[in-house]
Amino acid sequence: MLKKIKTADLRPGMFVADLGRNWLNHPWKTNTRLLRSQEEIRELEAYGISEVIVDTNKSAYDFDEKPKQNPQSMPRPADSQTQAGQPAPPPRQTVSVSRSPEPVSGVEMELPQATKAYNRILDTSKALVAACRLNKKIDVAIVEENVQELVDSVSRNRDAMIALMKLRRFDDYSYTHSLNVSVLAISAGKCLGLGDDDLRNLGLGTMFHDLGKTSIPGHILNKPGKLSDDEFAIMRGHAALSGDIILKQQLRVDDIVIKIARHHHERIDGSGYPDRLQGQESIPYLVTLCGLSDVYDALTSDRVYHKARSLHEALKLIYSLRGTHFQSEWVDRFVQCVGVYPPSTIVQLTTGQTAVVMENNQEALQSPLVKIVADAAGVFYSRPVMLNLADEAAAKDIKIQKVVARDEAGFNAAYYFNAPKE
Repeated sequence: MLKKIKTADLRPGMFVADLGRNWLNHPWKTNTRLLRSQEEIRELEAYGISEVIVDTNKSAYDFDEKPKQNPQSMPRPADSQTQAGQPAPPPRQTVSVSRSPEPVSGVEMELPQATKAYNRILDTSKALVAACRLNKKIDVAIVEENVQELVDSVSRNRDAMIALMKLRRFDDYSYTHSLNVSVLAISAGKCLGLGDDDLRNLGLGTMFHDLGKTSIPGHILNKPGKLSDDEFAIMRGHAALSGDIILKQQLRVDDIVIKIARHHHERIDGSGYPDRLQGQESIPYLVTLCGLSDVYDALTSDRVYHKARSLHEALKLIYSLRGTHFQSEWVDRFVQCVGVYPPSTIVQLTTGQTAVVMENNQEALQSPLVKIVADAAGVFYSRPVMLNLADEAAAKDIKIQKVVARDEAGFNAAYYFNAPKE
């Protein structure tokens, strides 16, 4: 539950969910943090921050002023069973972790609402494509309403939407891509402390950014092989066409929405299109967030001409574009927000156990919240174990050893994202 609290009343153990400032106007690298010391609270007071939003569900603090047992440090029940009917073997290292019959993360709490919002805006995405193909007027009000639902969901739990977009499987990339880019960009923007107006404009611009593709011939758009030079030139034209559609329809949107649609393929080294903009100052930050999100979703989605890369691989490739395609500090911020191991990533721990990443820890990107689903021998637990790798007391020396490819894991990560029972 989100609760507004005065900075003077903050205590170590409380989880700050929103500082109410953009990233330039507060002392932290991120807008969220589990408070660990009085010094962090004094930093906020020094910046003149008088109140913040605290998430009581993520806090390791009893708001009735009583010591609160950290759920990640509770002992494992001794009678747990594997799917094979044998007692679950203990981890190779001595670990105290929590385990309820159905461990639920903050992501899972938000998934039902996130799913409804995602499905509604997916229908809107299809309607947008149809309207452009039939030269019909776009209903901006409906798009704005759906974008606000995305913003609201991301505000409650940023990781839920990111997990959802990669857990689900859809047939048509042309409908889901713009929506996924919106989810990623809004999530990153929220993480960076952008205001509501920026988030809404970012959502609109990303939903509109590929409308120009409705004018690209299908044999080019869906070609499974490499495009010829002439075909590639036609394909590159979609960015300018996206901006033109907004202008021709005289949609009542902010100028930045048009810039996002037209310039999302511009790069600071001048290699982008359609206007070959060059330099950091020539590309607005909302356009940069759209560009980063566009590349990330394209890399991690199955396309007619390539198989999806893992989320981890995509982030490494994006990181390699620092200082050339994208401003270095914005790449760093994007990776910080999405996480080194995004939700739904399947990993192997140093214990040999297999786990699914449930949520990021913004203060420790290498140490997310994971759900341990199988032992070192590959035997699945009947009751998975939730472990916060950033909790030194619970995780001890356990770390992520490697990412496991989905086609090698032998299971669907979606199975372990359980919505709470009503």
